[in-house]
Amino acid sequence: MRRGLLASLVLAIVAALIGLPGVDLTPDADASVVDSVDVRHDAHRVSVVIPTHKRAAQLEVALNSVLSSPLISSPQQVIVVDDDARGPPPEIVRRLGVRYVPITGNSVSRSRNAGWHRTTTEFVSFLDDDDAWLPGNLEPQLAALDAHPDAGFAYGRAQCASEEDLQPHEWTFPALPLIKGHAPGRLHVNYPQLGAVLFRREALQDVAGFDHRVDYGEDADLMLRVAARREIVGVESVGILYRLRDPCRARSDYFWPHRDVARWRPRGVGVGWKAALEFRLSTRALFFRRFAEDAAACAADGQRWDALVCAARATWVSPLHAIRHRHLLRTSFVPAARWRNARLTS
Repeated sequence: MRRGLLASLVLAIVAALIGLPGVDLTPDADASVVDSVDVRHDAHRVSVVIPTHKRAAQLEVALNSVLSSPLISSPQQVIVVDDDARGPPPEIVRRLGVRYVPITGNSVSRSRNAGWHRTTTEFVSFLDDDDAWLPGNLEPQLAALDAHPDAGFAYGRAQCASEEDLQPHEWTFPALPLIKGHAPGRLHVNYPQLGAVLFRREALQDVAGFDHRVDYGEDADLMLRVAARREIVGVESVGILYRLRDPCRARSDYFWPHRDVARWRPRGVGVGWKAALEFRLSTRALFFRRFAEDAAACAADGQRWDALVCAARATWVSPLHAIRHRHLLRTSFVPAARWRNARLTS
């Protein structure tokens, strides 16, 4: 515990000297023009793997968004992997005719691996069952991979959306400029959302897919291992709606066990100390913001004990931000709208 606190204080001192990295949340026009794909030629080149777990209503939205793409000419290109299969396939799966893979064990890495192992297409994409494609998703990525035959994957940007009805927010990520070439260190501080990534299937084979030993951040781990071997290509196209969890005690309880991801230090994949430090600082900032939002939301609902727990978690994960924003933590018992609309500057 003392070593952890000491490490946090050291990080705070270093961060104060070099400044925390900011996050660009403003959508920008595509600066690099990618030729549009020939959908007739490319209609059988992409498979989509969707792991699911007891979310039939959200799964239906995800499936409909994928099946409306010109890249998907047959529902057999879509593979739903159900890690809680205790009966017949969900009704939506039978109705839409997509492939269905039931497995046992609640592991998203195992689910995704089970899915892409059953693909035969040149390219593979993954989508969470609570997210959705926007029109045109993966078309620029496919064109980019055709233009860069040695690239392991191409990726675009995601647009954040509300938890209840997937209504778009203004925030998009990753921050611009996007990466092109061999740059695992730059990727480590600016990961894309997995649903906006199109992998070359042989690149997945090269690294044996997802590492099931990683229980949080497994998508970033996969992308980094691919980027260590091959170039990657970023295209400035927003192609996916990424569902954000609403601030509350339950969200805090979900993220709290995963806070140690901020200590992740990849080795042997081309990530230097500066990129590792920037990742650690920015990830601590992200977790602080989440827990502080949760505290404000709990306070607004009159759940003062839950608000105190969330505020304490925010302070623990990043003492630096707790100091910088102590006035907000002291007054975290204010309407949650202040936190939802506020943007913490670093």
